Amino acid sequence: MERGRNSEHKLEEKPFLEHLEDLRWLILKILISWGAASLIAFAFANRVFVLIQWPLSMMLSERGGGAEGFILRSLSPPEVFLMSMKLSLLVGFIAALPLSLYFTARFIFPALREGEKRYLVPAFSIGGGLFFSGVVFAYLVVLPFSLRFFWGYTERMSIRPEWTLEHYISLAGKLLIGFGLVFEFPVVILILSFLGIVDYDSLKRKRAYVVVIIFILAALLTPPDVITQIMMAIPLLILFEICIFLTRFIHKN
Repeated sequence: MERGRNSEHKLEEKPFLEHLEDLRWLILKILISWGAASLIAFAFANRVFVLIQWPLSMMLSERGGGAEGFILRSLSPPEVFLMSMKLSLLVGFIAALPLSLYFTARFIFPALREGEKRYLVPAFSIGGGLFFSGVVFAYLVVLPFSLRFFWGYTERMSIRPEWTLEHYISLAGKLLIGFGLVFEFPVVILILSFLGIVDYDSLKRKRAYVVVIIFILAALLTPPDVITQIMMAIPLLILFEICIFLTRFIHKN
């Protein structure tokens, strides 16, 4: 017990510059893991392109004759190469997330009290799971729905869709990362609850403000169409209600 107190005392006396050095190494490790994952994705860029275009291919096969002969257009010589790099960075960020969370946990672990440390692994595990759930939800549900909506609307205006590779990758990346990040919302609420910053009563009282914030986030992180924004807002509202219930349980116990 005495040894634990001494080690904790030493942690508290750690010089500020050493904390900065630890933070620098944390950022460096995260960037290296992201860069390595991105290089691997770039080496398999052709397969990554097939993967990211799968929702589009499914949508085109569903529409049959109306989409016959459609291909994504490249409007400049370096566009495919630049989009390969952008897509590789996107895939690398998603793939390197578990390592980034691990490095972050290692960084903050010494600063926690014994009672707080037992919540660290579940919090990061749930956070990683929710991020990947948001990415998968966007890939399998939101992106195909958005493509069908935009394609159908364009055809109803008697205009032939001619989409470019750059715009398609931009749309897909924005949805995947956007949904992955906003699905972290419950983890933030629960951490604030554990730290005593928010409680059940305050969350309940400010529900209306949170609903407005959720719809603002959905508007900022999705394309400018109401349907996609609602598809992001509804899961977040459900997750927020779950957070209110869990917060009540936490403070009750």
